[in-house]
Amino acid sequence: ETSMDEALAILETARTMLTILVDGPYWKRGHPENTAILVLPGIYQEYRIQGGVDIWNQDQSQRLWIAGTRGDPAYTRDQIVEVAGVDHPNIVCGEFCNHTPDQMRWCLKMLQDNPGVSHLIMTTAAYHLPRCVLTNVAAMEKAGKRVPISPIPLTNPNGDSFPPTGKGSWEDWLAEVSKVIMYQDTGDVASLSQWREYLTWRLSI
Repeated sequence: ETSMDEALAILETARTMLTILVDGPYWKRGHPENTAILVLPGIYQEYRIQGGVDIWNQDQSQRLWIAGTRGDPAYTRDQIVEVAGVDHPNIVCGEFCNHTPDQMRWCLKMLQDNPGVSHLIMTTAAYHLPRCVLTNVAAMEKAGKRVPISPIPLTNPNGDSFPPTGKGSWEDWLAEVSKVIMYQDTGDVASLSQWREYLTWRLSI
């Protein structure tokens, strides 16, 4: 049985996640020369990779960063170049990452190695994107770094990201809500107060 406090936490978390999905793509962005696109692969990897490449091809960024995965499956750099249709030194692929916090630690290292990057476009499957953004905010908070993030959700071309049944259904969305709340306790995901502080800063710059 869900208590009133638990129900309120679920509603507030879901509202935060929807804000990231609905408003995020319209937040003001940086210039291509100071922007990196961070692609979070995983299940349905093909459309996630293609979506990130499509954004890159729109000249929104000079840098395309593909985070590593557990290998389910993993893309090689040659395969990314094939999808992109061009080889470029700013196409960088991460190595093995065990989970989302690992991917964000890799992103932080990339930001440290590329001090000219002052804006991040983050993109992945729509249902997974809010947790990725909140995990990145938490990682940056721990590192004492703050870079504006523009989240761009990707939808599965084989069907809506939140169909009533099947893979990518509302079950995935509800599971992400639960994971956000669970990982807030471990500090891997930004708390709601941390998110509000980040968002206030993000909208002020």
